[in-house]
Amino acid sequence: MRITLFFILVGALFFSCDTVDKKKRKVNYSFSCLDSALGGSATNKTLDKAGKIFRDLTVDEKSITDDLQNQYGEAFHKDVIENKTFELLDDAAINNDLKTTMDELLQQVEDPSKIKYMIYAIKDSMINAFTFGGRIYVTTGMYKKCGGKTPLLYSIIGHEIGHSELGHIKKVIHEMMVADKIFGDNAETALQVTKLLTGSFNQRNELEADYFGTDLTNSLNQDICSAVTFWKEMAKMENQYNRLEDFFRTHPFSDLRAQCLERHIRENFNIECSGGKK
Repeated sequence: MRITLFFILVGALFFSCDTVDKKKRKVNYSFSCLDSALGGSATNKTLDKAGKIFRDLTVDEKSITDDLQNQYGEAFHKDVIENKTFELLDDAAINNDLKTTMDELLQQVEDPSKIKYMIYAIKDSMINAFTFGGRIYVTTGMYKKCGGKTPLLYSIIGHEIGHSELGHIKKVIHEMMVADKIFGDNAETALQVTKLLTGSFNQRNELEADYFGTDLTNSLNQDICSAVTFWKEMAKMENQYNRLEDFFRTHPFSDLRAQCLERHIRENFNIECSGGKK
């Protein structure tokens, strides 16, 4: 399961926003908060459509089933462990926190996929989490930042579940299959694939996963404003908004992410994160 990183990085720019698998929703997902950034610009939307046409000519997206995603996840996990790309944390308490949180969230998913989910803690001080083929990875740095099994951990894991349930991972696998068909064995290592996954998707995908994770977290009566606070804190470690940088970013700027989430929560759940319910 080897891929060409260059093609995937280019493909990430062409990710289609208009064809993401949709789940039944009782809340509104608005992306207008990205309109002021390049992530929602007409240029990116045109590139998205062009990329979709090219991908569909080479690999039929319908062939990427939930079972195939499970197979890719299993192969990826085996690869990174055998090659010691990262080290799993052997801590029963933390692993139990992650699994019980994930299981509770999965019970809230309407019209769930047949993706088989597993979750792991990995030894890494970086504040990060990523997912592929139903396998969810949370760094010890992220777990520590969340403070254990807290509302924020629910939002983070819910976000990763969203990437699978909303079809974002399916898009990644589509890119991988297209790359393999074109470039064959001219491939990259699991370490480079991991770097791609931790870089993740495009800005709209990330915000959509944020919304999805927030909705699951809210359905469990957890504090959904904790995610807004988290992104405001992360914004303090970033550069100020720069339009050129934004063109190459896969994630929205954290401050913008916090604003979008805050509005989503206010409009859909009647909660003001700065001061409780209206």
